Amino acid sequence: MDQQTPPRTPVLGSSTPDSEIKKHQDTLVRNGLGITGCIPATSTSTLELSTCIKTTVNSEAAAMAVAGQLIFPKAVLYGRTVSRVIKLLQSANGLDKIIRTIQYTSRLISHVMLLKDLHTPTTSTAAAGIRRQFGLTRRLLRCFNNLGQINATINLIRESRQRISNDFTGYILDLIEGLGYTGFGIADSLGYLPDAGIMGIPYKAVVDKLAFHFWLYALVASIVGNVVKVIRFRQRLGKYRTIFPTVAQAAIESTSHQVESTKETSKENSQPLQVMQELPPTPPDSPIPVTQVSVNDAALSVVKSLEEQQFNTGLNVVGGTADIIFPLAALKFSGFSSLSDGVMGFAGCISSAVGMRKAWRATA
Repeated sequence: MDQQTPPRTPVLGSSTPDSEIKKHQDTLVRNGLGITGCIPATSTSTLELSTCIKTTVNSEAAAMAVAGQLIFPKAVLYGRTVSRVIKLLQSANGLDKIIRTIQYTSRLISHVMLLKDLHTPTTSTAAAGIRRQFGLTRRLLRCFNNLGQINATINLIRESRQRISNDFTGYILDLIEGLGYTGFGIADSLGYLPDAGIMGIPYKAVVDKLAFHFWLYALVASIVGNVVKVIRFRQRLGKYRTIFPTVAQAAIESTSHQVESTKETSKENSQPLQVMQELPPTPPDSPIPVTQVSVNDAALSVVKSLEEQQFNTGLNVVGGTADIIFPLAALKFSGFSSLSDGVMGFAGCISSAVGMRKAWRATA
C-alpha cells in the first residue's frame, strides 16, 4: 500500500498553489513575522511552509527569552535589595546601626565645620540636637536588646562544661564579654530613665560610671578574643595550604576540564546522527584523578570559608578598637579625656561602618 501524501492546500477556482503560498508569506510579513532565509520553493507544499513558520516562531521565542534573561535578573536584584533594606529597618540592631552612623557622622561633620569656621548658631543647634536625641533613641533601642543578651549569656553559662573542655581560653573571654554587655545593658537602661525625663534614680553618676566599666570590660574581652580567633584562623589556613599546596591549581584545572568536556559534548551533539552512530565519542582523559579533584575542591571551599571568617573577625577587632575610645574617654583615662569631637566622630564612623556591614549581612 502506497504511503499517503499530506493533503495540499485547497485551491480556489481562480487561484494557483503558488499564489496561495505567496499570500501566506505576505500576511506573515505584514504581521511582523518576516521569514528570511526560509522561503519555500515554488513546488513546495504547505507542510514545508508550516515548518518555516514554526522555525520563525521559535526564533522569536528565543529572542524574547534572551531579553527576559537580560531584564529579569535586574528586577530580581532590585526586589532582593528592597527586601533586605526593609529587613534592616525592621530589626532593632539594624535601626540602631543606622542611627549610630548618622549620629557620629554628624559629629564628625560638625567638628570639621567648626575647624573651617563654617558653624552658625543653626548648625550648632542641629548638631547638638542630633547628638542628644539620637543618643537617647539608641539607648531606648538597647533596652529591648538586653533580653536577648541576657538569654545568650545564660546559654553560655549552661554550656560551660563542654566549652571549657574544648576551649578554656575562648570560653572565659566569651563569658567576660557576655557578662560585660549584660551589665552594661542593665546599667545603661537604668541611666536612660532620668535622662529621658521619665523618673529619677539614686546614685545616677555611679550607675553611669558602672555602665562604662562594664562596656570597657566587654570590649577588652571582645578584642582579645577576636585577636586569638584571627591567630587560630591563620594557623588553620597555614595547615591547609601545607597539606594541599595545589588547591587553587587543582580547582582551575578541574574547571577548565569541565569547560572542555562541555565543548566536546556540544560538538558531538551537533554532528549528524549517522556519524555519531558509526563513531561513538570517547570521553576525554581527565588530567586529575576524580578523588583528587573532589578532595581539592573540598579543601578549597574550606580555605575560602576560613578566609572569610578571618576577615570578618579582623573587622570586629577594628570595630572594637574604635569603640574602646568612648568608655576610656568617659572614665577619664589619661590621654583619652581630652580627645576632640573629630577623633570621637571618626572612631564612631569606623565602628558604625563595621556594625552596619554585619547588620546588612544578617539580612541576606
